[in-house]
Amino acid sequence: MKQGTFFDIPVNPKDIVYTQSLVSKGIIDHLKPSGVCLDPCKGDGSFYNHFPEGKLYCEIEEGKDFFDFTDKVDWVIGNPPYSIFEAFLKHSFEISDNVSFLVPTNKIWQRQIIMNRITQWGGVKSMIIYGSGSLIGFPFGFSVGNFHFEKGYKGKTEIIMGMNEAMKKQKQVSISI
Repeated sequence: MKQGTFFDIPVNPKDIVYTQSLVSKGIIDHLKPSGVCLDPCKGDGSFYNHFPEGKLYCEIEEGKDFFDFTDKVDWVIGNPPYSIFEAFLKHSFEISDNVSFLVPTNKIWQRQIIMNRITQWGGVKSMIIYGSGSLIGFPFGFSVGNFHFEKGYKGKTEIIMGMNEAMKKQKQVSISI
């Protein structure tokens, strides 16, 4: 499969939703990734710019198709195209033991096949639920969250609810550094 030619459909411009730097920095601060981090759809670099050293990216607009990337990495972190989210999740699980995606919350829970894939591969280690996408600068009002999936994880899921709690946690992380 190719990102730009999924079922011979061109890249959907509505799939291009940029993440504000404050939000991506908060996610990276929360996750504390180490090793090789891959942004599967770099866009303007909001996640990529906050990764530690050893960072890589794909970006379909630059001819670097995520589905052509097959090297093993420690983390896949980003805001994938929503129309092909399932394919992004599946491919991410194939190349990394830690995957973190900022997506509409219904993308995780809308189909049993997605939930089965997550639980068979591992589990949800943490969720930051922001509430309305408009609260973090997205052009829609439905609920958005960041989900950290970890291979083989069967523990409790940390849940941070609401933009205010996420920002408080970010400030706590910033203060404690």
